[in-house]
Amino acid sequence: MRKTIRMAAIGSILGGITTSWLAPKAIAWYFTPPIEMALNCKAPIEWALHKLQLAQLFGTAAGAILFILLSFTILKEKTDIRSPEIS
Repeated sequence: MRKTIRMAAIGSILGGITTSWLAPKAIAWYFTPPIEMALNCKAPIEWALHKLQLAQLFGTAAGAILFILLSFTILKEKTDIRSPEIS
């Protein structure tokens, strides 16, 4: 259980860092704000920050889930089940 929690924490941190690095570039490249910017740029900034927060939340959750699955499959702790010796 402790190993799974550690893997979830590592995955969520790595997912959050990766998303924080990639999400602004993806938002700027893929999306255009739905509101035209004239003299007031508050609405487009709020829109972009909302998209960034959603991307970071998704990246953090995806990283945690990915690393939990990784801990169950690849790093599965092998248990040694031995029958007690009868003398």
